[in-house]
Amino acid sequence: MEHEPEFEKTRKNTHKRNKLMHLLISFTQPLQSFFKTIWKGASYGALFMTMLLIFSIGFDFHTGLGQIMDVILFLLIAVVSTLLTVKIGTWFIEHFKRLPSLLIASIGVSLAITIYTLDQFRQLENILPLSYLLIAVGIILGAMFGYPLSKGIKKPMSMIMLLFGVLATSAFSYWLFTPGLMNDRLSINVEPLSPVSDNPSEYGSFDVTTYTYGSGKDKQRPEFGEQVDIQTMSVNASSMIGEWSKEREWFWGFKDTNVPLNGRVWVPKGKGSFPLVLIVHGNHKMEDFSDEGYNYLGELLASRGFLTVSVDENFFNSSWSGGLAGDINGRAWLLLKHIEEMEKLSSQKDNPLFNKVNMDQIALIGHSRGGQAAILAAKFNDLDRYPNNGNMTFDFHYNIESVIALAPTDYQTLSDRKIEVDDVNYLLLQGSYDSDLSEFEGDRQYNGIDLTGRKEAMKAALYIDRANHGQFNTTWGENDTYFPFTLLLNKEPLLKGTEQRQIARTYVAGFLEATLHQNESYQPMFEDYRYALEWLPDTTYISKYEDPSYHIYSTFEEDVDVTTATSPYITIEANSLLQWYEGELEFRRDKERGTHGVFLKWDHSYSKNGTFKLNFKKALQDPFAYTMNSSLTFTAANLSDPSDQQPVDFTITASSDNGASASVKLSDVMQLQGVLPIQHTKTKYFEEGRYGEPTEPVLQTFNIPMQRFLEANNAFNPKKMNALTFEFNASEKGKVFIDQIGVNQGGLTKKGLPS
Repeated sequence: MEHEPEFEKTRKNTHKRNKLMHLLISFTQPLQSFFKTIWKGASYGALFMTMLLIFSIGFDFHTGLGQIMDVILFLLIAVVSTLLTVKIGTWFIEHFKRLPSLLIASIGVSLAITIYTLDQFRQLENILPLSYLLIAVGIILGAMFGYPLSKGIKKPMSMIMLLFGVLATSAFSYWLFTPGLMNDRLSINVEPLSPVSDNPSEYGSFDVTTYTYGSGKDKQRPEFGEQVDIQTMSVNASSMIGEWSKEREWFWGFKDTNVPLNGRVWVPKGKGSFPLVLIVHGNHKMEDFSDEGYNYLGELLASRGFLTVSVDENFFNSSWSGGLAGDINGRAWLLLKHIEEMEKLSSQKDNPLFNKVNMDQIALIGHSRGGQAAILAAKFNDLDRYPNNGNMTFDFHYNIESVIALAPTDYQTLSDRKIEVDDVNYLLLQGSYDSDLSEFEGDRQYNGIDLTGRKEAMKAALYIDRANHGQFNTTWGENDTYFPFTLLLNKEPLLKGTEQRQIARTYVAGFLEATLHQNESYQPMFEDYRYALEWLPDTTYISKYEDPSYHIYSTFEEDVDVTTATSPYITIEANSLLQWYEGELEFRRDKERGTHGVFLKWDHSYSKNGTFKLNFKKALQDPFAYTMNSSLTFTAANLSDPSDQQPVDFTITASSDNGASASVKLSDVMQLQGVLPIQHTKTKYFEEGRYGEPTEPVLQTFNIPMQRFLEANNAFNPKKMNALTFEFNASEKGKVFIDQIGVNQGGLTKKGLPS
């Protein structure tokens, strides 16, 4: 057989490759033509998305020049800066391009500006995916509209592209501007208990007069400027806060060395002095004044006999000129300076507050950072020197009876130590849909309140499903972040603003009635929220409570031995559980919560006999001994899977040394609520990075009267109790966290209320 010459084989192979190349080119020419047509539209789409982002910020950005000037300024910034940056970017990549340079520059500049803008506002921690999404949407929409504009609208492909462009734009706009989606919620019926007092959210018997006090020189607000009713002095706050910028000085017209004392006052008409209540806002845009957002509380409280002040601290808030370092300390200190000023005004005959203030009864209410400032003010009030600078002396020592915190922060310490206060009445309100403070930080504050028993005091917390951060303040409203980032929030599940403020009205007024007016008929609503349900909107509530009649013998803070309790006379055992361990309860994003307890998990497919048992080696002694009128108390949180919203149930069995035992099913006293899945944003894609887990464990206080055990078995003797067993036989599966096991010597039954 003759072999084919080598050069002939090479010639044939080359011919085949050329034919294949020509064939590929013929197939790809329409595609190349298509991309050449749409790239300009895609380029301008990316640029338009970037300009739109910058321009939209101008609608909620206050320079002090007025809203029209702000919008015009940001329009100029959006157009000029974006186009200028694109031109610069185009010049740099001209020699390296293969794709059209405008497209490369548009994408690069849009990404850089978008990432920088989102990072400055720190609204979402995972900003890169959001940046990529915005630019991708701009490119796609621009390409869809760019093709028909370049090729002519009558071509079939142009009509298809235009149709898809309109549909995609409509879908994206709908997604942005709709409130979001409602989370599935298992409807769990909780029967209200009969109220034992009148509705505290209703107006009282006092007519109300309003005043403002301030420097009389306020540059931004006439009510604290030339129209002020009572003129006050300014104070030097420079040692309490960080650097006061020139921009801040320009906006307000004063420095940190002469900060004004401004306040809105609601005064009950009538003779005699009235308890003093100060309300302080938190961090918001300083140009969007926050102090008037609590008018609804001021009017209500004054009508019920509390002289109420909404304190102005807007000049400590964040702004386009930056924030202030150490502002919590400044806010707390200024709050005490307002008390000092009210004491002076009440002693001066030439003003309408003369003899109106009862300085022996003072309460502080704070929202957000103001909530932390309120408890810090109570701490500063007891000190003679400033912990961060011992050269600065304090001389306050007022009788601050109560502190109320609305969705408070809890990130600041004193000399690296947690803020702790003894024997102050404390109320905490927090919403599950708080998209600003998504962790229940106030729970750490609650744990830092120590009730020593030296005087009567109580602390209570109410966790409110579907309440957000801002609606406690009418100025802040439903937006827990700034525009346009608020468009990403899932606001559909939220309570109405009037509903959320109805809860605040009820609990704030009721708490002050109980602690300042000493009206004990309001105390039960804090120990058991069901006494207030008739006055509250329909949602899920979880409450926690403690007073000096609570004596805890197992806090789980003592050691790592799961068989020991706080009392050396108690041993612990557990049987047939999937999990049994002690540890710290965490927030949604693994932050420390400051409380340890026991984690218990069971599944009847593994065993139906799971138990957790406390054995008393000797009879409990006073004040830990149970009596006929005392109650078993403990706190518990449902840690079950988020997909299972059913309440978890179990049985508690008490045994006495005469061999008798009695059992009470938890749900017969109060339900342990199911888990509450939360979705803060409209897409779960951003949830985990910004907000962490889809649920957050919240502790509920349970009180089971000894009378319930006696009804189950009258041979049982509470005074001779020798064992307490949690039997997980009522729910097929579940996981719970249990803490603070002890005895409640007061209890609702002792107050003559139904058990």
